[in-house]
This record gives sequence, structure tokens and C-alpha cells, in this order.
Amino acid sequence: MPVPSNAQPPLAGPSRPLGSPEIPQFHLPARGTKGVYAPRLYAAAHIQFADRRRRLDETRHVAFLLPLDPAVRTPDWESATPTTIGASELVAAPTLVAPYQPLPSGAMQVNTFARWAKQFDRWLARTQRIELSTKQDPPEPVMLGPKRGGVSVDLVAIVWELVPGS
Repeated sequence: MPVPSNAQPPLAGPSRPLGSPEIPQFHLPARGTKGVYAPRLYAAAHIQFADRRRRLDETRHVAFLLPLDPAVRTPDWESATPTTIGASELVAAPTLVAPYQPLPSGAMQVNTFARWAKQFDRWLARTQRIELSTKQDPPEPVMLGPKRGGVSVDLVAIVWELVPGS
């Protein structure tokens, strides 16, 4: 029997679902006083853009959040949203007691999780761009991707976000 798309996922219980200790888990800073903890993928990296001819050498630090649906086997990085939350702001223990939603089974397996991190690396290399202008008159925009080997993933982790819910 199909489940309606607007149905809330079942709760995993009052304690955080445990995966492999090799997979980092954190909590996002709580923005509310009650709710449920929903699983997200948090990924942070720095990206280097370089072009000698244009005298460009710039590094960007980026971070993204991606909801983890228990039914999904592979995360869709195209659905990731940028976040200003840095890795140093993630907290190890929850600040509030609340129930947890379940994790996808892949989020608990080291090999699968490592593949997700590799997909993030490739997604950044394919999608991140910097816009420059040419010296022509009128200037034309030029889009450059990261330099070869210029994507360095700093952290991919499961994070728990306190969201409104029952």
C-alpha cells in the first residue's frame, strides 16, 4: 500500500539511531524548543579556482545540507542547499531531548557512506563555478570550474536537525 508523500516518517525512538562509529554524527544548533530530530547529510569542502593567465587564485569554503529520506538509497546532491553553518558549529550531543526519525540503511554502512562522500566531491567539481569578466569591450562573462584536483572535502557527516513535529 503506497504511503502518502505528505506523511511524516515514523520515529525511530527516543534515542539516536546508531550507525557505524566510523561515520561521524553531530547535531545542528537547535533553533526551537521542541520537535523531532530529522537526519541530514552535512558536507563541507574548500574549492580552489586557479587560472594563471587571468591571475586568479581563489579558495572558497562551502557547506551543504541534504535531507536524508529513509526510503532513498542514494542522496541527490542536486537537492542540497547551501548552509552558513560551519563544521566547528556542529555539536556532538543534542541540546534538547526529542525523538529521532530513522536513518536510511545506507547511512549506517561505511562503504555506502564513503560512496556518498565521493559523489559529493564529484558533484562539487561538476557544479561549482566562478564568474569572471573578459577584458574585451564590452566585457563578456567567463565561467571557470575548480582547478584540477582543486576540490578538497573537509567533512561529510550525518547531522540531526530539530524540526517541528509530534
